[in-house]
Amino acid sequence: MISVEELRQYVDVVKKNIETMKAPDYEGKERDLENQQEQLEQYERYLKAESISPEGFDRIVDAAVGYASKDISFSELEEMYNQLTK
Repeated sequence: MISVEELRQYVDVVKKNIETMKAPDYEGKERDLENQQEQLEQYERYLKAESISPEGFDRIVDAAVGYASKDISFSELEEMYNQLTK
């Protein structure tokens, strides 16, 4: 089962990726984006393997992205996580 700490780590990578995508171009940006994409894929493979269902995984990822984009609060993300991992 996914821990809240693992979810926080995933959200941190999502946030960093969003910030990098929005940042002005700089030397090494493409390399940074590739590295972040690899990290995201690793977390997502783990999250998918540990999720209750594919739908639960999709909802957790959507909520994590929503939190990283400041569309929802951490308490809303945590509530979604708790509902899906019971």
